Amino acid sequence: MNRDSPVPRACYLLLCAVADALDTVLSFVSPTVRPPHSPSDIEHLTDLEICQLRSPEGVLTPDLPGYPKFRVTPNTMLKQSQDYEEDTSDACEANALRVLCANTTIPVPHVRRVFHDGEDRIIALEFIEGCTLAEAWPSYSVWRKLCVAFTLRRYLRQIRRFCKAPPGAPPGPVIVEGNAPRTCFVPSIFGEVKPERGPFAFYSDLTAFFNDRRDRAVPRDDPYRNIPFDDSQPLVLCHLDLNLRNIMADKDNRLWIIDWSWSGYYPAWFEYIATTMQSQMATVCGTDDYLWRLMIPFICDPYFHHWRWLLKLGRSLSLK
Repeated sequence: MNRDSPVPRACYLLLCAVADALDTVLSFVSPTVRPPHSPSDIEHLTDLEICQLRSPEGVLTPDLPGYPKFRVTPNTMLKQSQDYEEDTSDACEANALRVLCANTTIPVPHVRRVFHDGEDRIIALEFIEGCTLAEAWPSYSVWRKLCVAFTLRRYLRQIRRFCKAPPGAPPGPVIVEGNAPRTCFVPSIFGEVKPERGPFAFYSDLTAFFNDRRDRAVPRDDPYRNIPFDDSQPLVLCHLDLNLRNIMADKDNRLWIIDWSWSGYYPAWFEYIATTMQSQMATVCGTDDYLWRLMIPFICDPYFHHWRWLLKLGRSLSLK
């Protein structure tokens, strides 16, 4: 797809406008309601007893690298917090999920408990019964895939409307008010060489970081040299790992968004960049379907200019 052409972007903008109008009508006619959470089945257990329920048979997605996840009871799973800092009491993923549950109707796992297991922070989450879209996608018709795209766009509209960063909140992982800013870990934005950056105390610090990378990477005679980092939009909650492996369809075909480990408060256009970047790697995204890649600008908004701007930074993102 030619991201330099204004025609594709104009088409996307038209489709987005029509979809948003339909979303507005549906919100009045048939308001969305979050599905009820499954009852907690670990309230009577201590933290130690919960940890002792982990077993090799309960490992979820054993074929994927990274931190293991365990189904420990019919309704509960455990995962290790992936916060970069190790000396904190809260878990940023749990914080993000609580923000979503409090402000949107988007189906996300309910946080049952956060506790320490030695030096590790463990998040006990509601287990969602169903299959990932990476598993189901090949069997979906084109119409059903388009319905998925419309649903995901509705979800992101909710987030951008109701999950803006509180005044004074730093960019990056969601923290409890009064806690220190956390390191940002976003390979799809900061690059695979040095995916962790920050912490950034203020939005202006994030802006300064990217403008510095622009100055290092973009030649003086390149028009992009005069284009600064776009911080014109407020910080909003972004998933930044939105791919078919992290979207689940339950038995009623409702779409759940899972695995908010890399989430945080960032410019809304980061979601488009991260989702597009991951779509180029089938092993990460869960599909090499061209239609999925075509739908991303509709789901996240067509930030083609921002994509090209970030590509200009190139190797400068791997510098200290």
